[in-house]
Amino acid sequence: MAGYDKNKLGELRPNQIITTFGPGAVVDAVKDSVTILDIPYWKDKGKRIIDGRLASYLNVDAFYMPRTTSAHDIPVVTFPYWHVCSDIKCGRLFDAKERINYDLDKYLKYGVCCPDCGRRAYPARFITICENGHMSDFPWIWWVHRGRTDCEGKMRMYSTGNTSTLSDIWVKCSCGMDRSMSGATQAGNFEGLLCSGMHPFRPRSENEQCKKPVIPSQRGASNVYFAVTRSAISIPPWINPLYNLIDEHLQYIEQAKRLAVEFGHSEEDGLRKAYEDYFLNYTRDEFDAAYERRMNHIKEFTEIKRMEYEAITHHDDPTYQSNKKHFKAEEEVLPEYFKHYFNRIIRITRLREVQVLLGFTRVDAPDPDADEQPNVVFLGKGERWLPAVEVNGEGIFIEFNKQTLAEWLGKPEVREISKKYTVSYRKYCESKGWTITTDRNAVYVLMHTFSHLLIKQMAMSSGYSSSAIRERIYFGDKMAGVLLYTGSSDKEGSLGGLVELGTADQMTSLMRDAFQEALVCTNDPECMNTLPAGQNLNGATCHSCCMISETACENGNRMLDRGLMVPLSEREETSYFRELVNELCQMEM
Repeated sequence: MAGYDKNKLGELRPNQIITTFGPGAVVDAVKDSVTILDIPYWKDKGKRIIDGRLASYLNVDAFYMPRTTSAHDIPVVTFPYWHVCSDIKCGRLFDAKERINYDLDKYLKYGVCCPDCGRRAYPARFITICENGHMSDFPWIWWVHRGRTDCEGKMRMYSTGNTSTLSDIWVKCSCGMDRSMSGATQAGNFEGLLCSGMHPFRPRSENEQCKKPVIPSQRGASNVYFAVTRSAISIPPWINPLYNLIDEHLQYIEQAKRLAVEFGHSEEDGLRKAYEDYFLNYTRDEFDAAYERRMNHIKEFTEIKRMEYEAITHHDDPTYQSNKKHFKAEEEVLPEYFKHYFNRIIRITRLREVQVLLGFTRVDAPDPDADEQPNVVFLGKGERWLPAVEVNGEGIFIEFNKQTLAEWLGKPEVREISKKYTVSYRKYCESKGWTITTDRNAVYVLMHTFSHLLIKQMAMSSGYSSSAIRERIYFGDKMAGVLLYTGSSDKEGSLGGLVELGTADQMTSLMRDAFQEALVCTNDPECMNTLPAGQNLNGATCHSCCMISETACENGNRMLDRGLMVPLSEREETSYFRELVNELCQMEM
C-alpha cells in the first residue's frame, strides 16, 4: 500500500487488500490513519487473473491482482480527518483536512501536526458509520455542544487520569462547553442525527442522500468494514488452456462479432475470424463447445459451488483430471464407524482458489451466498474489472451421508428446531433485504458447526492458525459437504500440513477431540440453553466453544449450534453424532 511513498505510509499484501483492508476500510499506516480509494482511482491494475465462471457470474471482463511493488500502487486518503495533539499539555482536537492539503510534503514527512504547538497529532479514535455503508468523522462539535453545530471555538481533549474508561476522557471547547466521551459508542445518544451519506474512499463524489441513523464506532472496530468477496475453486475443465485462452481474448471475440454485424455480415463470421486469429491450435468443434459453455451466464453463486461439488466428489472421473497442476485429489478409505455419518473424505493435495473483492458492508457481515444484498457498497461504478488474488493450497473435503441426514432431520425434535432456524434465517434476510434462493435448516447449522469445531482442532495439529484455515459449506440442491482448506498467494502454495490430517486415523483423533470440546463450554449452562429465536441465528454457541475468526468463517459466525452435533443436557435427541460421540470418546487413541 502506498500513497506517495510506500516507506512512509505503509504496506499491505495483495490478499490483505482483498479480505481485510480493501477500498473503504480504515488502515493504520506508519504516520496516520488512511482509507484506500475506490478502484477507478487506481493507476495500475496489476497482474491479470483469469476465471471464466466468476467473470460470468459477476458480469465483468477481467480480474487483476493489486500491485504492491511499485512506488505509486494503491492510492489512499487520510481518514478520519479529525486529529488530537499528542502533547497532553496541549490536547488540541482539530480537523486536519486543510492542513494536509496546504502542506502535503510536510505531511508525508512528519504526519499530521498540531496547529497550536506543532507536535505530532494522532487520528481520533471515534468515527460514525451507517447500515448503508457510509462513514464519517465523529460529530465532535455536535457532541460537545449537545446538538449545536454553529460554534467555531477551539476544542481540546484531555483525560482526568482516574481510570481508563471513556468517562474519564473529556472534550472541552473554548466557549466553555465540555462533555465526557462516556456513551460516545452508544447509538441511543445520537438520536435525530442522520447519516451524512459520505464515502471517504470516493473523494471526488458528492455525498449521497441517506436517511439512516448514524452508528458511533471506533475506527478499529470489527463492524466498520466487512469485505464482500466471491471465490471459486479452480476445477477442470474451466482451468484448461483453451478456456483460459477464450477468457484472455473474450473482448476481442465480442468485438469481432459486433463489427461483423455492423459491416453487414453475421456474428458467425466474426466468431470465425476470432477463431482463425487465436485458436487454430484447437479444432473448431473444441472452440465452439468451450465458447458456448463460457457464454452461458451463471446467474446464482450456488451454481459455482455446485460445479465444485461435482468436481470434488467425482475427482477420479477423467473429465476432472485434465489439470493436476491446480486440482489433485485422492479419496481416503473410511473406517466402518464413519460410514453411517459420512459418504467420503477426500484429501485435496493441490487446490487453486480465486478470491474477488466486490465491495463491502458496514455494521453487519454479508451473507456468503445471497445474490442480491442492497446494503453492499460495490466497487468501481462503471468499471469492467475487479481486484482479486490467486491462492494455491490444500484442503480436506468431507461429504455427509445424505440418507442419514434425512433420517436425522425427520426426528420430531430435530424437525422442530430446524423450523426455528429456517424461520429465523428468513426473517434476518428480510430485515437486510437479501435475496436468497435456498432456505437454511438444521443440516446447514450442523455442517457449519462441525466445520468450526474441526478447524479449531486442525489449528492445534497442522501448524496453521485457525484464522488461516477457511471453510466452504456445500448445502442444498443435493449437496452436503464441507471443504476445509488453506493456502498462500505464493506459487508453491501451502506446506502440506493440513492435508496430512485427512487420513482416517488423524480424522478419528480430530473428531474425538472436537466432540470433547463441544460437550462442555466454559459459558455453560447459559451457552447450551440458547436456542434460535426471532433474528437470533445461533443456538448453543459462543466465542468460547464454536466461533472462530470471521476471516475464516464464510457466514460471519452465524447459524451455529453444538447441540445439533453432540448430545447436550435435555437436547440429546437433536445430536447427529450421538452414537459416534459415545464410541469415539471412549476409544483408546
